[in-house]
Amino acid sequence: MRFIDYALDYLNKSSDELAPLTVRTYYWNLKKIEYFCPGLECKDLTPDFVRDFKQHLESLRNKEATVVKALSVLRVFCNKMKADGVINCDTFEKVKIRRAYSHRGFLTLRELKHLYLSYMESHVALTRAEDDVMRVFLFSCFTGLRYGDLRTLDASEIFDWKIRKQMHKTGEAVYIPIPVQARLLLSNPLTSGRIFHVIDNASFNRTLRKAAKKLGYYKHIHCHLARHTFATTCITIGIPLPATSKLLGHRNLDTTLIYAKYVDTFLDKEMKKFNRLK
Repeated sequence: MRFIDYALDYLNKSSDELAPLTVRTYYWNLKKIEYFCPGLECKDLTPDFVRDFKQHLESLRNKEATVVKALSVLRVFCNKMKADGVINCDTFEKVKIRRAYSHRGFLTLRELKHLYLSYMESHVALTRAEDDVMRVFLFSCFTGLRYGDLRTLDASEIFDWKIRKQMHKTGEAVYIPIPVQARLLLSNPLTSGRIFHVIDNASFNRTLRKAAKKLGYYKHIHCHLARHTFATTCITIGIPLPATSKLLGHRNLDTTLIYAKYVDTFLDKEMKKFNRLK
């Protein structure tokens, strides 16, 4: 059986269970595998093939994150094939996938305050579509919800100003008390059904940037920047890392620690502990 046939069949059967962005990511990286080895047979997926594919990606001067993503997608399908009995070897025996760290943009506390207050004071200057996306973006800045979870957030998942929701990406259940800034972005009282009208990601980001410029914010922003902003804001204002991790729905603290290295005030606060040595 050809690898591409197996992979496409799996995607067709699983399309309802996977996020649209995940499906697009899989298709894009499957093209890279097919380009590298057209007509690849499943039986030829060996540790040596994975090593050669990795070297091929690196030879194209791909960024480390791009190489890691392509290998991660390949590993997803290899694990699935092994579970189905299509292959029986450990294809990644000779290749370890390291986590690729990239700079995570975010709004500083001052920038967040500026954008939030500008929206509350001047949102009438926005079109209906611009108002919708800015409200969603700011709500994410104060709750940390991902784009996929914002799209599906239902009134039934909010009770007593607390969100209880199973996250779409990881399946993890999160509990998020809604801060007052985010409450003011919701209709009162909450009606049944979906909380927000969220358009496709590309249109969302284009509209978001137009809205931000009208509110006097000119830096490049996108939907996922809000989640990064929530994480760094939590750390900046002193919410303990384990609590921040829980709010974000992270499975381990190491993922949350990535954000800590971007927050100077966090490091300042921690280094002041040396003063206790007097």
